[in-house]
Amino acid sequence: MIDKKSSYPVILVPGVLGYGDDSKLSKIVPYFGTMSASVAKTVRSLGMDCYTASFTPAAGIWDRACELYAQIAGGTVDYGAAHSERYGTPRFGKKYDGWVKNFGKENEFGVPGKVTLIAHGFGAPVARMLAYLLAYGSKKEQAAGGDISPLFLGGNDKAIHAVVTLAGNNDGTTLFDALEDRFPGAKKTLMTQLFKMSDWNPADHKLDEYLAKTRTNLLYEAGLDGMADFNKRVEPAPNTYYFSYSAEATRDYAELIPERRIRKYENPFTSKSYRRAKENRPELTLPDLRHGGLAVAPTAALIGTYKNYLSDAPLATPVMHPNDGFINTDNTLAPSTEPVRAYRSVNDCYPGEWYQMPIWEGNSLGYLGVLQRPDKYRDFYVDLMKIICNLIEE
Repeated sequence: MIDKKSSYPVILVPGVLGYGDDSKLSKIVPYFGTMSASVAKTVRSLGMDCYTASFTPAAGIWDRACELYAQIAGGTVDYGAAHSERYGTPRFGKKYDGWVKNFGKENEFGVPGKVTLIAHGFGAPVARMLAYLLAYGSKKEQAAGGDISPLFLGGNDKAIHAVVTLAGNNDGTTLFDALEDRFPGAKKTLMTQLFKMSDWNPADHKLDEYLAKTRTNLLYEAGLDGMADFNKRVEPAPNTYYFSYSAEATRDYAELIPERRIRKYENPFTSKSYRRAKENRPELTLPDLRHGGLAVAPTAALIGTYKNYLSDAPLATPVMHPNDGFINTDNTLAPSTEPVRAYRSVNDCYPGEWYQMPIWEGNSLGYLGVLQRPDKYRDFYVDLMKIICNLIEE
């Protein structure tokens, strides 16, 4: 147990290929914990409820946020009348019992139905979208009229206690563009597999039509342009705390050449890539075998060597080469469009803005327990919960 001022339920939000409590695999190899230690069990041992969400594999940010809301509050997933009409998709999805019956409301004892969202990878924008919709609602869904989900009404800005992103996709990844550049057709193949996992095997013309609708295209949304568009539309909820944890599994091997060695700058808001950009010198960014680079070597090398200067695609320069194996390290920091401070202490945190933790030398999978010592892995989440449970509330 730990000393705590609050003990709100914790919802674990997985990334693109993640799975939740409804998966049989979760009982053997939990997504959050894998081969080290179950994060859910660790959190429960501290006196809090903890659940892991699951999503339709091919779903984008909006759809996943709707699915996450239904899993927490209970009821049938409502993707919204306006959204469904615009994209020609079903309005309703699965039905859930709900984990927090009084989500967003006080129970009979006056205890608010708040939750903390801990999100990994692509789960980060999903958690941010849920907090945004609860706080501000959706004008398009409200304008559609009729029976509307409480999710789209807004005015519930205290429902999310905190959002924590672990190697979160906060500004986009170049991984999918790098895959397409090396292996033309890779995006379409990947989406086809995701659709098969979603129990839908579309014909080529249907898939092409889906990919053309960029707002619901998962691979677009996860990229630089997609996240730039997302960040223009979303802002922090005023009563929610935000924390960002990042990792870096690559290194600049050009630094090993004596004549290229330079003094490093210390700045809690930037990573090695920004320092490198200032010095304007050659770089050779490849997996760092000392700090988890081997486990993600293929994808880390793809991101670390991908460049693009074409006008019809997102600009990708060497500044973006350092990465955690799946996402460019700089883009897992707090969103570039939102206020951020370096984290100093739990007593120096305020809702509505981000707190950036030091960049960890490791890969994205480390936050899931891959190749981590069980005791150190548990300690990381215990320390995280000490912060979350002692944030000052009005």
